[in-house]
Amino acid sequence: MYKLFKKLQYAFFYKRNARTIKQLSFSELRIKEHGSLKTKLKPWFAFVAFLPLYLNKKQTKFIYRFLNLTNSVFKVIFKLKGFVTIKLIWGRGKLGKPLLHIGTLILAGVVFLTGGVFQKNLIVLSKGEQEIFVSSGSDIVPQPVLVSLGSPAGAQRDTVTKYTVQSGDTLSSIGKRFNVTVDTIRYANTISDIGYLKVGQEIDIPPVNGVVYKVVSGDTIASIAKKYKVSEQAIADFNYLSKPFILTSGQELVLPNANIPAPVVATPVQVVPGSTVNPTYTGAAYTFIPYADHGNAGNGNFIWPTNNRYITQYFSWYHPAIDIAVQSPIYAADSGIVIRSGWWTNGYGFAVQIDHRNGYVTTYAHMSVLKASVGDEVNQGDLIGIMGSTGRSTGPHVHFSIQYQGSYVDPLKFY
Repeated sequence: MYKLFKKLQYAFFYKRNARTIKQLSFSELRIKEHGSLKTKLKPWFAFVAFLPLYLNKKQTKFIYRFLNLTNSVFKVIFKLKGFVTIKLIWGRGKLGKPLLHIGTLILAGVVFLTGGVFQKNLIVLSKGEQEIFVSSGSDIVPQPVLVSLGSPAGAQRDTVTKYTVQSGDTLSSIGKRFNVTVDTIRYANTISDIGYLKVGQEIDIPPVNGVVYKVVSGDTIASIAKKYKVSEQAIADFNYLSKPFILTSGQELVLPNANIPAPVVATPVQVVPGSTVNPTYTGAAYTFIPYADHGNAGNGNFIWPTNNRYITQYFSWYHPAIDIAVQSPIYAADSGIVIRSGWWTNGYGFAVQIDHRNGYVTTYAHMSVLKASVGDEVNQGDLIGIMGSTGRSTGPHVHFSIQYQGSYVDPLKFY
């Protein structure tokens, strides 16, 4: 403190004198024993005036050094990040799994070595033991630390997952659960009818949106990439392929974000019952009903339209009909007049629609053969077609719907 005080006193008198510091002697700077109060307090005034400047200078220097150190640390971090990124890119994804496994093992090691430090009680008394101290080995209850070495929850899948359809499932709900689109699931399982799923049916769920492609003889990475409009690098990265990218027949490749081909719809074969050629109907047929103004009228008491009562899909808001399977002829559920009979685009395939002239209209879709033509008056139980799998269908069945004044109702309410 004395030395600091002398320095401050020195600086103060240096500013007040014209002479340089070198010309000043110690005797001229020392505090005189006698003098006025002002003379005695002058060094203290100088000390108080200089102290804020001194502290400000020290604080500025500290901040400057701290910022320099921080900047250096960030430079090292960014260089390390760049190095790791380059290694991952050039490795074409090969280092992804090893890094995940190494990270998991390191975490497991940390938990193993330090887990006990954060536990309050390393020894737990068995239930019913009231003693303060452990008296025997049977009083010690081990507390195992379980560590999973698998991929963490929510990690990106890289393989196809098998899924069994549950009651109430739709392609949309399944896609949302696995974070893939409906079209991805449809193409992977060759599903043409978006509303047709059977409980217990096993389907493949690709790991990402795109296509799961099975290699055939003559395929190359370049030809597959060109066909499905996806980059060669994306195929190599996702499937961990290394040069020279040799493919084998039957090998499955995941093509991320590939162009999904449109679903294949069976080419309609004109069916000619009698002498009348059945027409083709567009998407408007699904929303507009051309009610008949004459012909047979039904009584509203519907009979079962097939020989079997095997239902593969029930009525719901997204599937306003019931699907009845097991090969069978198809009969008119009630008397009426045929208002549509032919090929329906966008799903139904060959279908017949009957106006029962009492507010009810029934539709029978996916037939293989049509036995009724537009304008035919049918009685309840008359043969109108044969069950099939035309249109967007995964197997032989009839898509049977009932509408009342244009609104769909559950057919099972009438049986």
